[in-house]
Amino acid sequence: MSNFLQRAPPAILMLLLTYILISKTGTNGIIGLVLLLQVGMYSETCSIVEDYHYRINNEPRLFKLEEVIEKWWWFGTVLSGTSVRYIAEGMYGAKKEVLDLVTFGMVSVGLLCAVVGMASHVCAGPDVFRSYLGKVAASHFALLFLVGQSSFWIKTVQEYGILWVLYPALLVIINDTMAYVFGVLMGKHKLLPRLSPKKTVEGFVGAGLSTFLASLPLLNFLLSKSSGGDAVVNVKQHALIMAAYTSFIAPFGGFLASAVKRAHGAKDFGTLIPGHGGVVDRFDCQ
Repeated sequence: MSNFLQRAPPAILMLLLTYILISKTGTNGIIGLVLLLQVGMYSETCSIVEDYHYRINNEPRLFKLEEVIEKWWWFGTVLSGTSVRYIAEGMYGAKKEVLDLVTFGMVSVGLLCAVVGMASHVCAGPDVFRSYLGKVAASHFALLFLVGQSSFWIKTVQEYGILWVLYPALLVIINDTMAYVFGVLMGKHKLLPRLSPKKTVEGFVGAGLSTFLASLPLLNFLLSKSSGGDAVVNVKQHALIMAAYTSFIAPFGGFLASAVKRAHGAKDFGTLIPGHGGVVDRFDCQ
């Protein structure tokens, strides 16, 4: 109960701030929020990986300009082919050929600098290369699963409207909340204890049923508040498909995040959100 009381106020505050953002700024607010989330998620993931490598190698955590530049260069490279590309095409009419050239150029420069940088460490042994490649692999993993996938929120809101970003996000929130409720009230059988000891079969099933039951009423409510531009054909079929995906697939984003934390000896990805952890801890299932 104390855990619930600790988690509830920040969650309510986040929902309230999101509502205010959407009502005041609309599509542009959603796009800006996604970009901020991408920066936060990428930064948190890289941070726990770097902490782990410094810890196992008994090295002090020092500011290394070249590592910072490389890390954020690759972030910018992926954005140039995803989020920034969608914004440039949709809002500014940028030409596809120019955007392709920018992304290709950034990938080429990043690759050349990474290889030359490794070759310049003439006294480096296998452990140094292993540590470096481990951090690079983890950062690219974060770019693929966090930045790359979340960029589709921008594409979706541009093509289909805010409703079709907000609706699945709310389904995930419902699923995550009900998994916690059913787990606390009825949970006896662990689902994947080696990855997430607190997740139970009862919580997973109860959350899935709750998500299905809430899917159509939630959609009808959002459609009643929509201006009409967000509507698509066969909305009920879309709603049920999204509910199924949310129930059976979305929770495994949380399991994957738990695996990353366990592999790097971290309890949470960050401390930004009291009671929840970091940005990734809150948005892993999204």
